[in-house]
Amino acid sequence: MIEQKLTRTMALIGPVGERRAAQTSGYPLDPEKMLPVADVVLLVVGKEEGAMLFRYTAHGDFGGDTFHPTAEQALEQAAFEYGDALGEWLVVPDEITDPHAFAVQYAHERLDSRGGW
Repeated sequence: MIEQKLTRTMALIGPVGERRAAQTSGYPLDPEKMLPVADVVLLVVGKEEGAMLFRYTAHGDFGGDTFHPTAEQALEQAAFEYGDALGEWLVVPDEITDPHAFAVQYAHERLDSRGGW
């Protein structure tokens, strides 16, 4: 088996029309426990097989996570969930020790004032 390199990428989410996927806290899905719509997604591909797709708001609220057997499947899931609202994928710099905090801060700095409100 070939060892994968640790990869961390993120993408901003623009305004989302109809929600294509629902994330709730706990299982089974409970409409009373809907998690917020994400402003940023973080894809972490570990040194082992599989990839995790994390969702956060620009204010640090957790919007859910999902495991995917491959990075390609995680990217397909993000494309399905967010469609045209999904921004360009950006590499999280190697020197960043907390990619989750980095993604939230990046989103906060760029999206907090969108719309002029």
